[in-house]
Amino acid sequence: MNEEVAEKPVCPIGLPNISADINLEKTRDAHLVVAALIVTVTFAAAITVPGGFKSEEGSDQGTPYLIHEVAFRTFVVTNALAFSLSLSTHFIHFGMLLPLFPKPLGSITSKLFIVDVILGLALVAMGIAFSTTTYIVLKPSLGLATLTLFSMFYFARNLCLYT
Repeated sequence: MNEEVAEKPVCPIGLPNISADINLEKTRDAHLVVAALIVTVTFAAAITVPGGFKSEEGSDQGTPYLIHEVAFRTFVVTNALAFSLSLSTHFIHFGMLLPLFPKPLGSITSKLFIVDVILGLALVAMGIAFSTTTYIVLKPSLGLATLTLFSMFYFARNLCLYT
């Protein structure tokens, strides 16, 4: 569609907008919801430490009971990793939406792909944190802990294979 201004041909340049494509908008909304849920769950898990805190007076007051267990340390690391990865996806999304700096569509879709990968890693980290917490809580009943972890990984594997 060519138009003329002052008797000279003009070709309008369409700047891609993230809200112009409904699929990108739906993807963005889904990413933000999933990332917000992961941030919320991992934050709640971090402040309600499995096993509880030591309440006796002394230098150990306020430290977790299970601080020396490998499973607890794994929980802390993977929970923090899931929290920071999902929070970083929020920063990436809000950085993409700055209206002052229009970005080409290729840049937006590549960032959405990066966000997909980061959210996938956050979900894996959250799953590992859940697994280690389940192991910590059900450790006295090793059979139940093993069955719970096996069923969770079996379900996740089947979900990944058939979707």
